[in-house]
Amino acid sequence: MSESVLKSILEESARLEWVKYEHAQEHVFSKKHERKMKHVFKLFERNDCKLKPYIGSRPHYHFRFTKRNIIVLLAVIFLAALAGCGVTYFTSKNFYGKVNADNTELFVINTENCPSTIEDKYYLPCLPDGYEVSGTDSTPFYEWISYENPVTEQTLTFCQFAKVSFDSTHYDTENQKFQGININGHSGLCLDYSSQGYNYAGIVWDNGDYIFELFGEYSKNELCDLAKTAKVIENNK
Repeated sequence: MSESVLKSILEESARLEWVKYEHAQEHVFSKKHERKMKHVFKLFERNDCKLKPYIGSRPHYHFRFTKRNIIVLLAVIFLAALAGCGVTYFTSKNFYGKVNADNTELFVINTENCPSTIEDKYYLPCLPDGYEVSGTDSTPFYEWISYENPVTEQTLTFCQFAKVSFDSTHYDTENQKFQGININGHSGLCLDYSSQGYNYAGIVWDNGDYIFELFGEYSKNELCDLAKTAKVIENNK
């Protein structure tokens, strides 16, 4: 097959793929996605000094999103996919994951003999000094609460899920790997994004009945210590 024929095939394939989305309905993002994006942008603004773009004498070229450029871009993506972006899997005691190029899709291994809704609500009784509740969200299937220290602008997010509602949750694992942790005898996983002079980590664990997440601007060990204090709210039913 000649290069010109391959190019024609790819352009036509990309064009047909593009047609399907020309009149597609506007996508509505979930509340969970919006919360995570707001948190990401807030962290970016706080640390933009580390991410300042290069400013120099070189000319700047702007990519124009014309239909032709998009078709070419889709063709490049298609060729990259053909070249192979290997998908691997990993398994821990309580979770297994599908590892993609820049994220990992996490699943719960055992969902039997556990509540299908939130029956016992958990909270963190030993928060660091200065933290205040900045947001909450609650459904029969998950509890979400965000804390912020208004002085230091540090944040913490604590989530509780019924196991049946947790499946297929994505985590940013680009240049990161899950590390095993233990929370009060229960196995879990940690992602440590900390760098020199800056701490940020997230942990997820299964206590047998529910799945919990805790993310914040603390080290892995500090988050694990805080997670170990989680307890049931008395008379919450």
